[in-house]
Amino acid sequence: MRTLVLDNGSFAIKCGYTEDETSAHTIPNSVMRTKRTKRMYVGDLIDSSTDLSGLYYRSPFERGYLVHWDVQLAVWDRVFSNDVLGCTPSETDLLLTEPMFNLHQIQRNMDEIVFEEYRFASLFRAPATRLVEAGARDLIYDAEGSDPECVLVVDTGHAFTHVVPYHMGRQIASGVRRVDVGGRLLTNYLKETVSFRYWDMMDETFIMSAVKEKCCFVSQDFKRDIEATRGCVGRRRGRNPLGLEYVLPDFSTSRQGFIQGSQPDDHVTDSQLLPLCNERFAIPEALFHPSDIGIEQAGIHQAVVQAVAACPAEMHAVLLANIVVVGGSACLPGLRQRLQSEVQAQVSHRVRVFAPQDPMRWAWQNGCALATQSRARSWQVSKAEYEEMGAHRTIAHFGSIA
Repeated sequence: MRTLVLDNGSFAIKCGYTEDETSAHTIPNSVMRTKRTKRMYVGDLIDSSTDLSGLYYRSPFERGYLVHWDVQLAVWDRVFSNDVLGCTPSETDLLLTEPMFNLHQIQRNMDEIVFEEYRFASLFRAPATRLVEAGARDLIYDAEGSDPECVLVVDTGHAFTHVVPYHMGRQIASGVRRVDVGGRLLTNYLKETVSFRYWDMMDETFIMSAVKEKCCFVSQDFKRDIEATRGCVGRRRGRNPLGLEYVLPDFSTSRQGFIQGSQPDDHVTDSQLLPLCNERFAIPEALFHPSDIGIEQAGIHQAVVQAVAACPAEMHAVLLANIVVVGGSACLPGLRQRLQSEVQAQVSHRVRVFAPQDPMRWAWQNGCALATQSRARSWQVSKAEYEEMGAHRTIAHFGSIA
């Protein structure tokens, strides 16, 4: 019996078998249609397209929750096919991630599809933060040589950023905090800013997502960097250490584009150049100051302090010393350091923030390790148990181990 770990993110699916981590795949969790040819692409099939301009995305998720099951089934069919994983569900145990505080109706639909549509042998369903916590203990132990009782997970996802405290592997529900800023909002914010200042990029989600990943960073001193980029316009941009120009793709020699100077660009025209200066760090600043873009919520550093304050006082020092940040936005250079300094400025206890080498796939990697442990077997629900217990019992079972 094989075990498949599927981290079902709203932006991308990270999936693979526990016995062969080299088989891991990262697949877009969406169905895409090209603007010119109107051709549809499911998941990773978009890699076969040379026309990535004006892609229309249809995601299974709305506001971070799985609601469009027709889209999700199309993507899962692709993932389980022989072209990707070659999965035989009846001979496979499934570890599947779900959103924090998932709705019971969505959980029932998920369990029904896993057992009745695909007929998997067993299921273990849990939030991605639960898998992060299991591996975070090893990450912190490797750094300090001590096994922590408490861990605070900061998951910077596509739709939200969640701050989740754990004590001895158990979630402290009263301390969970959510900030409605994630990777999608940052990409949209970058699209709007660039479209207002330079080129109209409102329909270029694919390209601008790549621009964000390659060019943006988190400032360690926002006011200083804003002053440093004052007057960073026109030809003077090249003289500013924070300014750069991004070469937009022509879809023949480049699919995503690249930073000028990082690749040969002898044939680049001015119409292909996207200038960037303070946009590089002003966009990620929304993680720390959502009110700047009209979201009246705490920043992620304030959410961390609020989450810790909602936990028992004896846990505060340990939680603050064992913060782990993961997710797509955790890949932004400088995020870990900025989060640590911002939290430290608000508390008297020592603050440590850890980030794994691959924040995007950290939950999946830990899911693979967790699935091989003996305790994980007791968390699974087999198909026979599901048929005997029904959906209500499985919801209660998985809820008790979140």
